Amino acid sequence: MKADWKYLRKVVLAYAGMTMAMIVVLMEVVVREHVESAGAGAALSLMNFLLGFLAIEYSYERSHTTFLKVVLGGMIVRLLAMTAAVVVLIKVCEFDALVLMLTLLGYYVVNLMFEVVFLQKKVSLKKPS
Repeated sequence: MKADWKYLRKVVLAYAGMTMAMIVVLMEVVVREHVESAGAGAALSLMNFLLGFLAIEYSYERSHTTFLKVVLGGMIVRLLAMTAAVVVLIKVCEFDALVLMLTLLGYYVVNLMFEVVFLQKKVSLKKPS
């Protein structure tokens, strides 16, 4: 599997920049617990994106059926894993639910943009078979 490390590096740098900006703003406005909840949401969202990235890279050279199984099946698995992680973060680690969910919502929109751009790039590079 030959991964697109250049694109992944851009995404990770964008995440780092957005997260640092969010933390700086939150440190001035809210209490420390909210900053920790936002940081946990950002980290969870990044992990979700990285798993999606790996699924796309893994299934890129395979058949359309395999691609759909890996990418769509992976979405279901990632959704269930994210749900479990959110429950653990809220119930066990006692993170602030509102801040965590708002952070996840914001990063979800960003993730969608990154994944659509990445898929578009991959599809435009794929040679017709």
